[in-house]
Amino acid sequence: MKNLLLLIVTLSIGLFGFSQQRAIISKSLRDYSEKRIFDPANYEPVNIENTFNPTVHSKATALDESMIGTTVYDLQSNSLLQNRISFYEDGTIGAVWTMGFTSPSFAGRGTGYNFFDGNNWQPDPTNRIESLRTGWPSYAPFGENGEVVVSHDFAVGKLIGCTREQKGQGVWNETTIDAPVNQKVSWPRMITSGDNNNTMHLLCITWPTANGGTPYMGMDPALLYSRSTDGGTTWDPENTILEGTGSDYYNSISADEYVWAEPVGETIAFVVADTWHDWFVMKSTDNGDTWEKIMVWENPYPFFDWDVTITTDTMWAPDNSADIAIDADGMVHVVCGLTRVAHFEVGNTYSYWPWTDGIAYWNETMPPFENANQHDALDAVDVLIEDYNLIGWTQDVNGNGTIDLLDELQSYRELGISTLPNITIDNNNCIFVIFTSTTETYGNGTLNYKHIWARGSADNGTTWTEDFLDINTDLIHIFDECFYPVLAGNTDENIHLLYQADDTPGTALDEDHPYQENRMYYASIFKKEIIPDVGVKENKLTQNNVSQNFPNPFNNTSIVKVTLEYAADLSMEVFNLMGQKVYEVSAGDVNAGTYPLTIDASELHSGIYFYTVKAGEKSVTKKMIVK
Repeated sequence: MKNLLLLIVTLSIGLFGFSQQRAIISKSLRDYSEKRIFDPANYEPVNIENTFNPTVHSKATALDESMIGTTVYDLQSNSLLQNRISFYEDGTIGAVWTMGFTSPSFAGRGTGYNFFDGNNWQPDPTNRIESLRTGWPSYAPFGENGEVVVSHDFAVGKLIGCTREQKGQGVWNETTIDAPVNQKVSWPRMITSGDNNNTMHLLCITWPTANGGTPYMGMDPALLYSRSTDGGTTWDPENTILEGTGSDYYNSISADEYVWAEPVGETIAFVVADTWHDWFVMKSTDNGDTWEKIMVWENPYPFFDWDVTITTDTMWAPDNSADIAIDADGMVHVVCGLTRVAHFEVGNTYSYWPWTDGIAYWNETMPPFENANQHDALDAVDVLIEDYNLIGWTQDVNGNGTIDLLDELQSYRELGISTLPNITIDNNNCIFVIFTSTTETYGNGTLNYKHIWARGSADNGTTWTEDFLDINTDLIHIFDECFYPVLAGNTDENIHLLYQADDTPGTALDEDHPYQENRMYYASIFKKEIIPDVGVKENKLTQNNVSQNFPNPFNNTSIVKVTLEYAADLSMEVFNLMGQKVYEVSAGDVNAGTYPLTIDASELHSGIYFYTVKAGEKSVTKKMIVK
């Protein structure tokens, strides 16, 4: 066993960035494989003796970071992570996770919820928000100022919706979301869209036969889409299989293989990624009325079946982790972790290369990975190019040119060394990606810990920052396994994330270690820590960008059109000849484009006035006449 390296570099508090030529894990480790058993029923906890760890950790960190709750139940997802944190324009934040304290049954399991009111987080929750045992919550804004959580009730195979009109306070209103006739559903993903967040978009799957379900529409299990335009009262469509995701294309789409992007206007999208079928995007530009399927990587065995004698080549593939975001122009960006697998015999035994490493990136300006029918499609030199479509990997922290990991590796199913990427894009199309990565120099003598790393692009994915940022260098995280990171879709000068940390690599649910306390952390990271030259791109607001009001003169209403190159806070004020403000209108934070601003002169006296249009720090003033 290699000696545990001293953590001298971590004894000062702060965020550490690393920049150097990429170091590669040794060939002997990359070529090491082990056999695994695919167990589709292993989605609920196994029975392990409870050995709860009562250790309490300080909440004070170098980041703007707070511990906002705990859980003993530690499996937050089987693979892709759903949206679980929202940052609101008023500076408040809501966050959820699967929470349970009493192993092995976890009878009180449900949604852990906490809320930041702009000044403080609420006390750590000890009770779920639902009235019954649930898991796998998705969280989103709801209505004008409310919030919604959708989770699953695995006892009966239905989904539970919890809503309230005022975020952070009041009673949760609980409803049941039904499955198709004679079916059970679980593993939901939910987002909301529209001006008042009243349109709900929901994904879930039918129960596979391994969990006691029955095939549905030729699939085992099937992915279902539902939409509600009245806040969940009625659904249309309801439990439908979208074209491109059904039995003509796949045998199954399984638990946690799908996740939504944060909506942008009428554009919504979700990604589906799994080791054993295609990596693809479903995108709608009309709020779910019509859909386009976009292939990212075509699996050479799209109808792979564990019960059929299929001998595969050794292939690189998505590692069951992925995420998706939509930029200000409506273009989709996706990321995924990488793995390497093969299936040589009938049944659910397969080979897996646990030391596989890499985070892949793709957007709609890029071609799909064309060499998908080659076994090394996602590792070929001419396919994955560093800082183009390969943007993440484990870092050479000590700078000696090699990756010095301990001989034993805690693997999570077929997740890679670097995995669980999350992506968010701000209004200026700056991209921020975080992922969890097995990190050298941090370990317990037997296993290395995973830290959460961040990287960014200031030009919408064309180039990437030289530095990788380790966000877990604070002293309280030296002996922490940091996992399950989830980014909020919205940003301000910071990005906002939720993640889980505990003292031991692995999960108790997979019998890697006994049950113990897991701490849920909220953290914000100043964007400039990730992208040093990030900033709000200023509009060159000139007389030509702001139209003369029309009609002019006028005595009722008049329109001013403003054209912006970049996102900005857009507003207009009207002044009389005395310099007194007599009228104002705000469009709020808007993306690039042309916007009409209406002047209502119904309460203005006849005369000459001046209107000033403001976009961020820039302004233009023009004269108008009220008859």
